[in-house]
Order: sequence, then structure tokens, then C-alpha cells
Amino acid sequence: MLRHLVVGALAALLLVGCGDPDDPPAEPPSYYAELADVTAELDEANSSADADLHTTLETTREGDMGDVFARVTEEAAARHEGAIAEMAALEPPPSVEGAHAALLESSGDLVAQDRAAAQQMAGLGAGALGAREPSAVYLETEAAADAACADLQQLADRAGAAVDLCVGLYAP
Repeated sequence: MLRHLVVGALAALLLVGCGDPDDPPAEPPSYYAELADVTAELDEANSSADADLHTTLETTREGDMGDVFARVTEEAAARHEGAIAEMAALEPPPSVEGAHAALLESSGDLVAQDRAAAQQMAGLGAGALGAREPSAVYLETEAAADAACADLQQLADRAGAAVDLCVGLYAP
């Protein structure tokens, strides 16, 4: 008797979980599309800034290279900070709130690392700038932001959202 009750309860759960086959599948939350718009806009702005940087470097004296890279890195941090503010204004579905918070936190940490790198580059000449390696902390912070975005991408894929969240800055 207990076995029949358990089997019946499991069958009922399966039917509830599967939904009505005649109902259309639920649309993925607009959150994913909104987040994709934010990351795409950031990528586009950064790509434009990279093109401007290459033009600027053609006429920059070697001794001023560090100052140029410091300025550009600070500007990138400011753009990223603006994108983080836009992301913070989004309303993620409850099942995504933790992953969303992880992206915001890791992105904020990356902005702080970019600002620290900008300060370190200021005043460097071309040789010292070229010999400079990113710190282990920077690389770990960047990897954490990439991983947070990848986690959200997986959630978007599972929800059926046809978006690319991890572009540019967040590309693995």
C-alpha cells in the first residue's frame, strides 16, 4: 500500500513539474536580454576606445606611454563602473539573484584592480610599461568576473534565452 502511495505521489509531482504539454514554453525572463544589452554596450564602448588608443599611440612619445595607458585604463574603469550601475538596476529572477550579485561584486573588484593598475602605470616609459606583468591578484579578479559571467550565461542558456552575455571584458 505504501508503495502505491509513493508511486502515485511521484507521478503527481512529475505531472506538475512537466506542465501541460499544450501550454507554450515560458519565455525566458527579460533580465537576460537586458544584461546582454549592458555587456554589449560596454564591449562596443571599449572597442571604440581601443581604436582611439591605437591612433593616440602613433603620436605618443615613449616617455609618455605610461601616462596614456594610465588615463585609458582609468577611463575603462569608469565605463565599467557605469555598466555595473546599469546591471545593479536590473531585476534578476529570484533563481538568478546570487549569480547576479556575484557578477556585480566581481566586476566591482575588477574596477578596483584596474584603478590600481592605472596608478602603477602612470609615469612609466615604454620599456617599463612593456615589461609590466599583471599581478596575480588582478588575474584572479579577472578570472572571478569571467566565471561569474559564465555562470549567468549557463543560467540564461538553461532558461532558453538566446543571448551572449560574456563578450569583450567578460569573454573567457
